[in-house]
Amino acid sequence: MNVVGVFHVLQSSAQLLRVAGSAGAIVNTASMAGVSGAPNMPAYSASKAAVIGMTKSAAKDLAPFGIRVNAISPAFIGPGDMWDNQVAQQAAVKSQYFADTDTEVAAQMIGSVPLRRYGSLEEVASAARFLLSDDASYITGVNLEISGGAA
Repeated sequence: MNVVGVFHVLQSSAQLLRVAGSAGAIVNTASMAGVSGAPNMPAYSASKAAVIGMTKSAAKDLAPFGIRVNAISPAFIGPGDMWDNQVAQQAAVKSQYFADTDTEVAAQMIGSVPLRRYGSLEEVASAARFLLSDDASYITGVNLEISGGAA
């Protein structure tokens, strides 16, 4: 889903923009897991790395049509079910990277972020809005990391 789904939406969106003869912008959703390779998540990390590569390639292919293609890569985003699920799953793995309780894992994850907090859904949406706006008219093929400074 993370790769094939993005591919099909990207392909359909680009086709609609080309047929309409209009410039436009597309923003794909990747993840910091695809940038840095998240522990205990090899398939997810690989799929999100593929989205970043697809974005960069499509940006080159669609630039002659005035279509910009970028990606956003959120890191830890919360609060909510997604955050809670990620913390619980990392605690359940019992790996060398995280403790085995949700409370300790959450603290470790936040501790790995230079801003010492998780991001919000609004911060992710704001980044996507920027990339879709005319303010980003000279930006294409970029993966914007929304990570609080985490690498």
